Amino acid sequence: MKYKKYKITWIDPTGDSGWHSAEDLDEFECEDCVIEAYVYYKDKKKVKTFASYSIGKKGEMTFGDVNVLPTATIKSMKVIKWEM
Repeated sequence: MKYKKYKITWIDPTGDSGWHSAEDLDEFECEDCVIEAYVYYKDKKKVKTFASYSIGKKGEMTFGDVNVLPTATIKSMKVIKWEM
């Protein structure tokens, strides 16, 4: 397959619409998240990924569990190497 699989660590904006004390807000942080997925496309602004796929009878691919991440939120990208 032409797509490489990556472990991507990224910063997820966090929100909560409830009421909070100043102490709660002082402790409120973004979350570090991890995606293990194939990179479909990347440029300076974004990375598009998919985690599952299907190959049709005529060789066409369809993609599932897709994401688009702004590159500004990405902390690291490491290629996952594995052998069968």
